[in-house]
Amino acid sequence: MTDDSTRTPSGPEHQKVRVPVLKSLMEAGWDSGQLQWKPEWRVPQSPHDAAKREDGKSFAGWPVDLAIFDDVRNAGDWEHLLVICEFKQPTIDAGISQLEIYLSREPRARMGYWTNGSDNVRVYKLADGRFQHVRNRGLPQPGEGFTRPSEKPLTFSDLVTPKNGQLRSIFGRLLDVVVARDSRSTRSEAQLNELCNLLLLKLESDSNASYDHSKAVAFQLSQGGESATAKAMRAQFDTLKNFRPEVFAEHREGALELDDHTIQEAVYELSSLNLNSVGPEAISSAFQVFRRANLKAGEGQYFTPQRVIAAAVKMMDIRLEDRIIDPACGTGGFLTEAFLSLVDRIPAGDSAAAARTWAHRNVYGVDKDSINVKLTRAIMVGLGDGSVNVHIGDSIRGDRWAKDYPQLERPLSDGSFTVVITNPPFGKNLKVSKVDARRNDYSIAAAANRKKGEYADLEIGLVFLERAYRLLMKGGRLGIILPETYFFSPTYKWLPEWLSDRFALRGVLNIPMEAFQGFCRAKTNFYVFEKK
Repeated sequence: MTDDSTRTPSGPEHQKVRVPVLKSLMEAGWDSGQLQWKPEWRVPQSPHDAAKREDGKSFAGWPVDLAIFDDVRNAGDWEHLLVICEFKQPTIDAGISQLEIYLSREPRARMGYWTNGSDNVRVYKLADGRFQHVRNRGLPQPGEGFTRPSEKPLTFSDLVTPKNGQLRSIFGRLLDVVVARDSRSTRSEAQLNELCNLLLLKLESDSNASYDHSKAVAFQLSQGGESATAKAMRAQFDTLKNFRPEVFAEHREGALELDDHTIQEAVYELSSLNLNSVGPEAISSAFQVFRRANLKAGEGQYFTPQRVIAAAVKMMDIRLEDRIIDPACGTGGFLTEAFLSLVDRIPAGDSAAAARTWAHRNVYGVDKDSINVKLTRAIMVGLGDGSVNVHIGDSIRGDRWAKDYPQLERPLSDGSFTVVITNPPFGKNLKVSKVDARRNDYSIAAAANRKKGEYADLEIGLVFLERAYRLLMKGGRLGIILPETYFFSPTYKWLPEWLSDRFALRGVLNIPMEAFQGFCRAKTNFYVFEKK
């Protein structure tokens, strides 16, 4: 920042306008901690400066007379800037022009306020990025709605393609809003599920609107305010559940369980964007925000870094003739990357249509966590197709399928896949019991027990080796992330013999220790096997 960022505010505007405004704002109910004027808040002068600010670097900025934040706890955080106030310009028109420039540089600010002590104007940043001027309405009041819809209903032609990284930033902010404020959805799993529902609504709205560019899109703010917007979104969600039963299969969804304010914020953030025009890479990258939020380290769920996923899928050499499954798919990282790798490899022509057809027929995923499945389905819907083949269930305990997971019996039939690629849960305390191993006749658990004819409690990651073996047809490929210790420790000296009868090792991808830093300390590799 420049040296005057910590200067003491002074001058006629400070004494005659800012000081009285500060007093009036606090009398109206704003907390002094929400009001920043010393040092003055600085607005990035260019998108490049905004990026530098996001990275925590120094940037060139314009000082503003007063910044109002949405909460005392968030003061000083650009992602929670609510109102920008200016008192410097000699005319109201010049003040409006200045505020519009500032608001265009601040992605979270909803309103600008200018006054010279007698006249005043509010400049609202509308959902479509345009501005609305309201003169002599008075000071912004705590608790009033600053989120405004577009002056005219949005059509598909009004929607714009998100800029690089914009979706990730928006998804992160939405997650923050729900976690910090939502009064109806308080459990983290429920919050993620509801955000997924909203994103599915947006994707469906964009898809439907693309058929008629002049028709108003469904996913937008209502002129009737927060309650009207929330009512409309809840009605649309009820319709979506009936129209897309394959996406909500096994979820038993009720109503949209977010409060009116959260729904209003989400619709404001997303309504002007065209998610149909975003490349699959951008949607997949943005959803990583939710992947990280849904991790359960205690249950052996670890975020697989995108670089590891990309390298692993490249090693697997996925082709159109392959039928692929991830039996512990998490939020679909491997399945998404497989789809993207195929799009890149299909010859010129309608590669996207060919990839969608392939995904619809040949991409399968299973996970025990319903939120993971919802996220995977949402991603696959955004990419094009394939969501119908992602199921909630326990891949390992097949004896429970008929009663608890009948949807798995047909898709997970033995010898029906050419590729299995997965990062199964792993950890010393995550084991398949010897009782479950016996019921499902896992020979790998029998090999782990020195007593012939008996089964051992065995780490679930190792049991996935046998599940993969069963799923694969002869010559099929398995790509799996496992701790290195399984292949070198004397504790597992029985494993090479079990493997040698079933698999040929075709490759190993070294995964750096820091890849799963913060979740586990085990050294892991990506192993590629071919079924004998």
